[in-house]
Amino acid sequence: MSEKTVAIAFGGGGARGISHIWVMEALDELGVKPVALSGTSIGALASICYASGMSGKDLHDYMLALFSNTGEVLSRFWKHRPRSLSQMFTLQNPMASWAQLDPHWIVETFLPHEIKADFSGLEIPVSLSATDYFSGEEVIFDKGAVGPALAASIAIPALFRPIEIDRRLLIDGGCVNPMPVDHVRKKADIVIAIDVVGLPQRPADNRIGSFEMGFGATQVLMQTIQREKMRHDKPDLLVRPRVDEFRPLDFLKTADILAASKRTKDEVKTSLGRLLDR
Repeated sequence: MSEKTVAIAFGGGGARGISHIWVMEALDELGVKPVALSGTSIGALASICYASGMSGKDLHDYMLALFSNTGEVLSRFWKHRPRSLSQMFTLQNPMASWAQLDPHWIVETFLPHEIKADFSGLEIPVSLSATDYFSGEEVIFDKGAVGPALAASIAIPALFRPIEIDRRLLIDGGCVNPMPVDHVRKKADIVIAIDVVGLPQRPADNRIGSFEMGFGATQVLMQTIQREKMRHDKPDLLVRPRVDEFRPLDFLKTADILAASKRTKDEVKTSLGRLLDR
């Protein structure tokens, strides 16, 4: 068994990030336990689940069971609908309207019960990335309550309401650090980074709505940031699952995403095995 240590940076990318599961399964089958994890957006959710003690197989089964049941997913969203006009908008913060989803609610409603409530309870140290909306600075969470940190990291503008923590208005970490390799660079001998951002795909009918356009523009921005960061700090193993055909909100296609990216597990096992044997 190699004595080299491994850390993982789970990137953001919406539903494409379901493919993070294959990397977890690869490490599980190799008998490798990471010494540090970092994550942004969907990568933040992945890292917290993994650090809470869930195996890749556990998370695989959970996601398939949940998102193969469309009725259950829609039922959970229906329960979250605004009950009155007074609930639809908050005058204190016009940005935080009920036209946007509450990321706290997403975390509480859709994440497995196994996730730990506090960073101190995690089996593997984790750091999560969020963005201060007004300063443009990265905000890193690695201690305290897990729920608010996750909510901040996944708060994609236009889709989710921003989160206020310590008088800072926070949005999705992908705006500043979509694949936080730098969080774990000095914590392990081998750093694995998983890029699931992708780029916008041309629809068959060439019709792109304004909402889709907004997501696509965010993808372009995140890819630009990642390319620039990797000029200065390349991971030892960069993983790009084959998920470009899927859109960021394609969670109901979980089974298809996992099937399309299945080769990722064996590719990671082979590549990481070589790095560990060097």
